[in-house]
Amino acid sequence: MKVRVNLYGTLRQRFPAYRPSEGIEVEVPEGATVRDLLSLLDIPQSQGAVVIVEGRVLKAEDKLRRGVPVNVLQAIGGG
Repeated sequence: MKVRVNLYGTLRQRFPAYRPSEGIEVEVPEGATVRDLLSLLDIPQSQGAVVIVEGRVLKAEDKLRRGVPVNVLQAIGGG
């Protein structure tokens, strides 16, 4: 299934042709999880990416749904 992914922060730099107004379309297997998507995008767990769908933060094991845009943000720390 195809998933529309919007990237934010420095994650955009991983994809030189990325256009914020369009996002990118990623082909994932039916029943794919957030972990699967991040792996396909080559975003390691250590990078602390936050995945948000319909205003809800997803966990690594949550499944993606066809036709629902996915937002991937880079976690920011401070102090």
